[in-house]
Amino acid sequence: METSAATPTRPPHQAATSPSPSPSSSLRLWRPAAQRNMRNQWSHLSAAKEQWLAAVADGRAHASALVNVHLSCRNMPAMDLGVLKDMPGIRDKANSKLALREEQYSGMLLSAYKEMVCQLSYLVEASHSMRCFSKAAPNCSITQFSDRQDNLNDSGDGGGAPVFKWFSVLEFESLAQELVQMFVSEQKLKRLLLLEFLSIALKEGVELQTSLNWGDELYDERLGSQRPGNLPLHEVLQVYLTTWHANMNINRSRIGEIFELVEEEMKIKLS
Repeated sequence: METSAATPTRPPHQAATSPSPSPSSSLRLWRPAAQRNMRNQWSHLSAAKEQWLAAVADGRAHASALVNVHLSCRNMPAMDLGVLKDMPGIRDKANSKLALREEQYSGMLLSAYKEMVCQLSYLVEASHSMRCFSKAAPNCSITQFSDRQDNLNDSGDGGGAPVFKWFSVLEFESLAQELVQMFVSEQKLKRLLLLEFLSIALKEGVELQTSLNWGDELYDERLGSQRPGNLPLHEVLQVYLTTWHANMNINRSRIGEIFELVEEEMKIKLS
């Protein structure tokens, strides 16, 4: 007697399991989140770049004012005061006012430099936040994403797939790093110039810590060893001002090209 083959059935105790999402399914979920994050980070880069350049312009104005006041103070002993020359203590009073203005402009220059450091930190942070990672959410069936890595097996780059049309996360990161490196290099140069500008306001016998106390990374033994006898000449100070204004490590043409590439890929305008 023949028996028909029984249709296999799942044992009652065996629960159904959800299939793991396919790579194409995961990519479809990842890409919109990655695109949003990429737009945000490049917007942050654009804004920080503009704020950094604005702080540079402010710093040059303050440095120029500081240099002019310092030169006036330096030239005061030989300055022809005309009808005022016979007034008692006129030169001492003038020197006191110039010294006060030196202090004010030094503080304003330092504040501008602080702002540059702050904006540079934003540039670096944005350049390091372009990846989009799957977020482990307990008891949640909805796939979520974050710029923080929860799973060491998730590289956050979509397996090298394009985020929009052509560029992968790695290619976006490469462009961002090229951009940021310009500002890092220029910040180092600005630091050296800052030390020179601030040193001209130091008076013999005045300890460095009484006037400069922001961030150990700004100051080193080199500045502390400088004294008025080693002050730079007028011509040298003018070269310092020109160098500050020139942004010698900033290739504006290349920066423009980078943002044009990114804007074309994303189909948005960042600035």
